[in-house]
Amino acid sequence: MQVSVALILSVLSFGTLCGASDMNPTDFGAKADGKTDDTAALQAALNKAGETGGGIVELPVGQFRLDGSLTIPSGVTLQGVWKTPHFSYPGQGTTLLAYGGRGKAEGPPLIMLETNSAVCGLTVFYPEQRADDIQPYPWTIQGRGTHLNVSDVTLLNPYQGIDFGTYPHEMHYIRNVYGCPLKIGVHLDQCTDIGRVENVHFNPNSWTRSGAPNAPTGDLGNKLVEYMQANLTAFAIGRSDWEFMLNTFSWGAHIGYRFYTSAAGPTNGSFLGIAADWAVIPLLVEGTQEPGLLITNGEFVSFAGKAPTEVVVTATHTGVVQFQNCSYWGPAHQIARIAGTGTVSFNGCNFVEWDREGKGTPAITLFGGNLLVNGCNFMKSSPQLALRGTSQSAVFVGNRLAGPLAIANPVRAQLQVGLNAARVAASPRRPVEQAGAIVLDDGDGRPGVTFTGDWQFAPEGGNYYRGVHWAQPGQGEAQAVFRPLVPRAGRYAVSVFLGPDPNRDHAGDAPVTVRSAAGVSTRRLDLRPQRGEWVSLGVFRFAAGRAGSITFTNAAHGNVIADAVKLVPAR
Repeated sequence: MQVSVALILSVLSFGTLCGASDMNPTDFGAKADGKTDDTAALQAALNKAGETGGGIVELPVGQFRLDGSLTIPSGVTLQGVWKTPHFSYPGQGTTLLAYGGRGKAEGPPLIMLETNSAVCGLTVFYPEQRADDIQPYPWTIQGRGTHLNVSDVTLLNPYQGIDFGTYPHEMHYIRNVYGCPLKIGVHLDQCTDIGRVENVHFNPNSWTRSGAPNAPTGDLGNKLVEYMQANLTAFAIGRSDWEFMLNTFSWGAHIGYRFYTSAAGPTNGSFLGIAADWAVIPLLVEGTQEPGLLITNGEFVSFAGKAPTEVVVTATHTGVVQFQNCSYWGPAHQIARIAGTGTVSFNGCNFVEWDREGKGTPAITLFGGNLLVNGCNFMKSSPQLALRGTSQSAVFVGNRLAGPLAIANPVRAQLQVGLNAARVAASPRRPVEQAGAIVLDDGDGRPGVTFTGDWQFAPEGGNYYRGVHWAQPGQGEAQAVFRPLVPRAGRYAVSVFLGPDPNRDHAGDAPVTVRSAAGVSTRRLDLRPQRGEWVSLGVFRFAAGRAGSITFTNAAHGNVIADAVKLVPAR
């Protein structure tokens, strides 16, 4: 094969230019010692590169303290030594230490990108941010113009990450970004021509496992997750025409993906391989353009909050949302709650868990608009669909159901149902206990059983009736109170049912409190060695009626369970 000399020289020349270090910030006085404010020196190097037609300001290994803000001129790249994002100690590689803007969310960004500029290969770290006293900071990276580029960057603990939305722009490109944002991860809006976001991963581990001096571990790590679940929107997307998003992930956010209608309008585009785990609302849709959101191979997991729901579509929605080959799991309250006048479709999706309290909550409730469900796998026997409010139409065809078909349509919306394969499983039988035993199961409901706080439901609880409730460790805010109906006053042997510990995360000090006619008694139980058995708490005197109670709380150092309580008349 013959290759022209001219072509070889052209390629070598291009490679030399791309790899060139046009400006060295140390030549402008940068110290990179983590103590000296290098803002002015870095800005001088950036300005010089911009004045000479563009180039690279290459930052060496070191910590560059910034008490102010940087603007990257058109045609200039601010580049560190990293070739990929990472979880690492901020003392490695190229790190920007952000000190400016504390307490001012609306101030100038740490880095402002102008048209045809880029930032890549570095870590940004906020040394004064603490998990037990989270303070607002301005955006870490903001942009305006066209062709705004961020790649191979770790935003270790920003309050607000990347903002390509405050200013009109086109053709943004965000690739290979890790981090632990606290308020907003990526904000997109006012984009009138194709933007791209690829391989973005938001997780508290970016901070907690960084080894940084202020890395929150233990109880501080728990406080960090609590803050994120109450405040963080990982991806907020307003107007963006033909957005392409690929392989993005968030863990522990209040909202994983928010699609909203800004003053510039809503979005449309293709979203492939997007995921949100351990969120309150993994995906929230407030508005879309008519071409719609095309969401493929998504994974959405809702755990947190009182009624965690995988997909929420609000009453302001008038466009189209299409879910293709997506999976939904976690002990959620519902898979989807849909309102508005638009259309939502699920095709070839897996619905693993919903109705976590066992009260017959449907997987999907349609309050308005139109719904298409085709070829989906409903892997729980709870109801599949309810049409309420101002629902217009629903098509439910060709699905596989783990239980009997259960669709409610009290509003008489237009409904087409057919070719669904329903498996009717035998209902679990309540276990038979000894004569005279009084048994309360966690699924019996009021007035016998009440739950307050954040309890989860697992459909398999060992070998007892209808699953088990469980709660993460806390301070006792999660309570399960069992009030047995005692037919006559007397002495009763009290037992609680303790199932197995498949994930080895159960508490060794789970408190159980018995309130009887004789007073209050609390025992700490070791849940770890249990295999599914009744465990005795002792013999107590109870008055007739529901005056007595047995209470489980999460004031422990591991997960606790509340499954069943038994009273047996004592001799």
